[in-house]
Amino acid sequence: MQLQVNDLYGGVVGTVLASVMLAAVPADQTPMYAAAWIVVGVAMAAVTRSYGQHMSTHQAGSKSGFWVDLGRSMLTGIPMVIACVPTLIVLVLAHFAGWSDDVFHSDGSVTPGYTTAALGLNAAILFCWGVVAARVGGYSPWGACGVGIANTTLGLVVVVLNVILN
Repeated sequence: MQLQVNDLYGGVVGTVLASVMLAAVPADQTPMYAAAWIVVGVAMAAVTRSYGQHMSTHQAGSKSGFWVDLGRSMLTGIPMVIACVPTLIVLVLAHFAGWSDDVFHSDGSVTPGYTTAALGLNAAILFCWGVVAARVGGYSPWGACGVGIANTTLGLVVVVLNVILN
């Protein structure tokens, strides 16, 4: 199975969006609240993106028609939603295991919890997305690792911002 541009785009954007949304959830919420917040947010972003893509590319003379084309465009958001699944798995496991969220101490130290674990996992996934996208784009293995590191940097920026903002 060959990954298409939309699959790669959706994977990267969905993973980054899940990370940003998780970092934005207030610290006193449950993991299931965070999971619901992410599902709704990523799904709405996927629908909005797909609808915008349809509206900006649909032609009046399309043989299949407006509604069929709209349905096809909506399907292009699926990779974005699937990309948030690893984050959701961490949150659901945290809920059932009673795993606590990050604890920010008055001395500035942090005891990592499920948010840091999910954000770290997403940073690793972003590395993989970068490598795969670069290899599909014709980069050498070393060049692909460079792109993967750049992707990972996006994820790590979210981790750092989460610590700073909390």
